[in-house]
Amino acid sequence: MGKATKATKRFNRKYLKDELERRRKNKKGQELYKKRELKKSKRGDASGDTDSDQDQATGIDEVDDLADFAASTLGRKENLSKFMEADPENDSDAGNSTDSEDMAALLQEDEDDDDGSDDDADLSSGETGETDEDEDEEDVFKKELEAMKEKDPDFFKYMQQNDPASLKILEQNDEDSDEADSDAEMEADESGDDVASGAEVTVKMLNQWEREIKKDHSIKALKKLLLAFYAASHMDSERNEQSDAPYRIQGMSIFNKTVSTTIRAAPHAFAHHAPVVNGKVQVKGKVRVVQALLKSYMASLLELLRQMSDAAMIQYLIKECERVVVYFRSFARYTRELVKELLRQFGSASADDGVRISSLLALRQLAVGATGDVVDMALKGMYLTYVRHSSVKNMASLTTIQLMRNCGVELYGCDGGASYQHAFVYIRQLAIHLRNSMQLRSKESFRAIYNWQFVNSLAFWTEVLATYCGDRADDQPDLCATLESLVYPLVQIIMGVARLVPTAKYFPLRIHCIGLLLRLSSATGIYVPVLPLAIEILESPEFLGRRPVKSTLKPLPLDAHLKAPKEYEHTRVYLESVLESVFGILADTVAAQSVRIAFPEWVVPATLQL
Repeated sequence: MGKATKATKRFNRKYLKDELERRRKNKKGQELYKKRELKKSKRGDASGDTDSDQDQATGIDEVDDLADFAASTLGRKENLSKFMEADPENDSDAGNSTDSEDMAALLQEDEDDDDGSDDDADLSSGETGETDEDEDEEDVFKKELEAMKEKDPDFFKYMQQNDPASLKILEQNDEDSDEADSDAEMEADESGDDVASGAEVTVKMLNQWEREIKKDHSIKALKKLLLAFYAASHMDSERNEQSDAPYRIQGMSIFNKTVSTTIRAAPHAFAHHAPVVNGKVQVKGKVRVVQALLKSYMASLLELLRQMSDAAMIQYLIKECERVVVYFRSFARYTRELVKELLRQFGSASADDGVRISSLLALRQLAVGATGDVVDMALKGMYLTYVRHSSVKNMASLTTIQLMRNCGVELYGCDGGASYQHAFVYIRQLAIHLRNSMQLRSKESFRAIYNWQFVNSLAFWTEVLATYCGDRADDQPDLCATLESLVYPLVQIIMGVARLVPTAKYFPLRIHCIGLLLRLSSATGIYVPVLPLAIEILESPEFLGRRPVKSTLKPLPLDAHLKAPKEYEHTRVYLESVLESVFGILADTVAAQSVRIAFPEWVVPATLQL
C-alpha cells in the first residue's frame, strides 16, 4: 500500500477523533429513525385494507424473497436483491475519482521516489481495489461544510453555536492551501525540466521514448509517453482536460502516432515491471509508481474508447483492453468502468457485428477470473442491454437481435451458479407479469405481455436452456444439472403467453411461442405438447367458419410481426401465410418425435384429428 499523504496525516491527527464521534451519533440517530418508521408502518398495515395489500403483493416485489430461495437451492447465502437493484450503466461508485486525479497522481510519482516499496507486491490481492476508491476525507469534509454554509446558513449558525470544533477545519483552509502550493513548488524544482508544461509532442520524441522503453525498460520514458497518451485521449473530451496535461497533441498524424506507439510500448513495459504470474500481477520495484502508470493507461484507454466512432478503431481498442484485462481486474473502479463501456458498445445502435463480438469476447475474458460482483454486473448488464434493444422494427433488425441473443447465451456459460440465479429471478419476473395480465384481463395488461421485449426475453432464456441443457450438456454437465430445473416453469410461461388472447389477430405470436417450445423440446429431449397449440389454429373460425377476403397485399412476413395489421385481418394472404407456418411446425414436430418409441401412439390421434 502507498504512503499516506500529508493532508491525510494532518486530518487524522487533528479531526479524525471528532469526525468519528460525529458519525457515531448520526448512525444512532438513523437507527432510531428507522425503528420509528418501522413501528409506524406496522401500525399502518394493521389498520389498512388487507385486500388491497394482497393485490399489490402480486407484483415484481416478490422477486426479492424468491432471490433468497434461488440462492438457497445452490447452498449459497448471497443476497440477489443486490444485483437486481444495481444498474451497471449508472454506477455511482464508479466515479469516485476522475481522470484528472489519475494524471495528477502520475505527475507526482517519480522513479526516484524513496517512499515506494522495493519489494515485489501483488496487485491482485484486493488491496488495490480498496485503496483505489479511497478519497481525501479532509477535502470532502471541507466541501460539505462550504456547501452547507451556502445552502443552509441557519443550520451552519446552529453548528457554530453547538459544535464549533467541527468547523475549525475551515479556518485551516488557507494555511493548508499555502502549504500545498509550497510543496508543489518544491516537487517541481526537484523534477527539473524533464517534462515541459504544454510541450508539443513530436514524432522524434515518441520514437525516443519507445526506444528507451523497449531497450532499458525506462519508467521515466513510460511516464512521459503515458502523459502524451492522456493528452491524446482527451483531445475531444467535453471536460477539455488536455489543457491540464504537460503535453499537447497537434494534428491527426501525431494523434495516430501517439496512440499506436503507446499501445505497442505500454503493454511491453508493464509485462516487465508488473508481470503476470499464475494469473496474478506481481509488481517489481516501487508499487506506487507502477500503480499510477497502470491507472493512467487504463483511464486514457477507456476515455479514448468512449470518444471513438469508427468501428475499426473501436474494435482495435477493445482488443487492446482484452490484452490488459488482467490489470483491469486489479482495480475495482476500472473493472466496473470497463464493463459499463463494453456493454455500451455492445448495445450501441451504430455498432456493427464485429464491435459486438469483440465486446462479448472482452466481457467473457473479464468475467472468467473476476469476483462475483463483476460477474453479476456483466450478466445482468448483458441481459438488460439485450432487452432494451430487442424491439423488432424490420426484417434487418432480426439479425442483430439474434446476434445479441447468441452473445448473451455465450456469456451465461461462464459461471453456473450466477447464471442460475439470474435466470431464476428473470424467469420468475416474466411469470409474475403473465399472472398479473391473466388476472386483470385489460388492454394495458395484455400490452405488457404482447410486445417484442417480452417475447424476445422468452427467446433469450429458451436459447440459454436449450444450449446448456441440450446442445452442450455433455461439455458442461454441472451447468446442465443446475439449469435443468428451470425448463418446466419456462415451458408453462410460454404456453400461457400463447393462449392468453386466442384470436386470429395474434396467430403470429402463437407461432413464435410454438417455435420456442419446439426448440426447447428438440434440444433437451423433454416432451412438450406442442401439437395441440398448432391444431387449435387450424380449427379456429378463421379457417372453418368464415370465408377469407380477397386482397392484393403482399405476403405478411410473420417473423417480424406479433399480430396481424388491421388491413391483413381475415384476408386470404394472411391466412395462407399462417397456414404455411403451421404446416412447417407440424413437420418439425413430427420429425422431433419420430425417434421416440411412442411415436406411433402419438401420431395416429393427430392424423385422425387433422
